[in-house]
Amino acid sequence: MQTQLSKESLKKKTEKTKSLSLRKRFDRLSETKTASIYLFPSLLLILLTIVFPIIYSFVMSLNKVGYKAGVIDFEFVGLNNYLKIFSDLRILNIMSNTVVFTIVSVLGTVIIAFAIALFIHHGIWGAWLFKRLFLIPWALSNVVNALMWQWMYSSSNGIINHILLELHIIDKPIMWLTEQSTAMGAIILADIWKSTPFAALLILAALQSVPKELYDASKVDGAGPFEQFKSIVLPTIKPVLFVVMVTQTMWTLRVFDIISVLTKGGPVDSTMVLNVYAYDQSFRYLDIGYGSALAWLITFITMVITVFYLRVLGKEN
Repeated sequence: MQTQLSKESLKKKTEKTKSLSLRKRFDRLSETKTASIYLFPSLLLILLTIVFPIIYSFVMSLNKVGYKAGVIDFEFVGLNNYLKIFSDLRILNIMSNTVVFTIVSVLGTVIIAFAIALFIHHGIWGAWLFKRLFLIPWALSNVVNALMWQWMYSSSNGIINHILLELHIIDKPIMWLTEQSTAMGAIILADIWKSTPFAALLILAALQSVPKELYDASKVDGAGPFEQFKSIVLPTIKPVLFVVMVTQTMWTLRVFDIISVLTKGGPVDSTMVLNVYAYDQSFRYLDIGYGSALAWLITFITMVITVFYLRVLGKEN
């Protein structure tokens, strides 16, 4: 009798457990449906503004796009637009400009941002004021930033020439944006000024996350500032430095506004980079197929560099 009662109670417990399990599954399913309903507008927006343009640009890169009677005409040409890159006489110089602009701008941004972050972190005199002002360049739009630098680089009333003349460093005004020897340096400086605050903010956050106990323990062991930096600070913030380098590289490769406003790729292609060249081919010369292929070349380069960074980061951690 007791055995039968225990079997019945066990059966009831099993049924109750199954009922609770089904209810939990139903609740989870309801939560999933509710979440899907809330996420659908955002996912649709991402699909329309990001995924669709990416697919559409790839389709255009495989076609010769023209206009007939005001209607866009597609003529499938396969990989011809990509093969055209290898026969383009300007592409070698443009690739070289892109590499120089990216490397110098990224390294300059990271080095200056690191120095600023250390300056603020250690509370050197005036750091409190600088901490409140250094985000202003990043807050400005790219076009406003470019127009401001265009005025400062002006040969007739620019402040840079004015200061250099007053200090007797130069004898006559320099045409910063129209001379091949100075144009690239001018746009790199403008880009570094724009990009540095955000990088400095990330590095500063990483510096402030280093446990104070590590500094105290290293002082007990007799470690000096340089040894602390080498053994504690650098290893701790290295992942953040890699993130900064990845993001800065991606952003620098797609810089358009500053170059377009300041030099438009000139003089004589001395500041022409892939991003501006892709725009010119697409919208100035209306060779949209070739411009799309150049845009995908930029995407491929960005992916290769990102994978390289991630592999290095993976080895370090």
